[in-house]
Amino acid sequence: MSDSPASAISLGRLLKVLLPVALVALVVNAMLPSYEKAAQQQLEADMLDRLLGPQITTLTEKFEMIDKDGDLVCDPPADDQCQDPERLVFSYIAGANPDAEGGPGAWVDLIAALSETTGKPVEYKTFEKLGDQLDAVVRGEVHIVGLSTGAASLAVAEAGVTPVCCPGNSDGSWGYTMKLLTPAKSPITQFAQLTGKKLGFVDPNSNSGFKAALVLLLKEGLQPERDYQWGFTGGHDTSIKDIVAGEHDAAPVASDLLARLVAEGQVSESDFNVLYESERFPPALIGYAHNLTPALREAIRETLLGFVWEGTTVGEQFAGTGAVKFVPITYKDDWANIRRIDYAVTEAKTTVSASPAAKTP
Repeated sequence: MSDSPASAISLGRLLKVLLPVALVALVVNAMLPSYEKAAQQQLEADMLDRLLGPQITTLTEKFEMIDKDGDLVCDPPADDQCQDPERLVFSYIAGANPDAEGGPGAWVDLIAALSETTGKPVEYKTFEKLGDQLDAVVRGEVHIVGLSTGAASLAVAEAGVTPVCCPGNSDGSWGYTMKLLTPAKSPITQFAQLTGKKLGFVDPNSNSGFKAALVLLLKEGLQPERDYQWGFTGGHDTSIKDIVAGEHDAAPVASDLLARLVAEGQVSESDFNVLYESERFPPALIGYAHNLTPALREAIRETLLGFVWEGTTVGEQFAGTGAVKFVPITYKDDWANIRRIDYAVTEAKTTVSASPAAKTP
């Protein structure tokens, strides 16, 4: 019978077992959202840290930045402390793809002009890594250097490079934009549609191919891994060709390098769509080590700014980009927007590192 002592005892025992279980279930259910939120924060922190981790290139050589005039460029030392090497070494963008950046052959005529005006032999040296290239500048082994837009700030602040010029148009204007490309047949027309898609970045030191795009996407509320998959392609040309081939759903690239591939017939404007185009950025620059003798610094500057591209290997290198000569630049003013992007990327990395999720073991 249901009201027998045995039944009452069984029910009481059952309640003693079930009530604690029910209470635990209620507590777990109440705490579950916070655990899920913490897990999501940890995932976001891990992914941002993994993406931003290789961002900062560090130099092994020590360099003291002295900027008494406030132009953000290292002041040259006293004349008796300047270096006057017997042979000058020129190095263009570290790790550059020879097919996209021309390689040593693109600079033959400029090297010859530099040798003539300085009275010294000039040789070309290739570096795979930016850090190695800039360490060589600090050691006095490289004297004239070409740098990508995104690498310039590091080179100026930690290797003492003095920017001189950049590729420019006939009217003296210069610059390029970051274009966020999608395949021609892609239905993506707004940032929200990038959710769940695969993006191809160029490399951690690229301004248009990574840093500017990452800052833009973060402002749009899109975080890597949480909202989209990502990978590094290693070059603007590779990113562009991957978009055409449908290997990525979107990729940020430099407009001048895109224009070059179109001009060369490697890709067609009908092969891709432009989801977004940024403000103009300064292009790659050429500069020299700040501690060369005054005579060498002046000779290098005059050669670069007076070099006529027409009919030279340099002119061939930049054909299709709109650039026809080297134009003077002022690092403090012309790289201001790049420094803002660098700051935003650094802030993102600092925020990730300082977040409770990032510190969770």
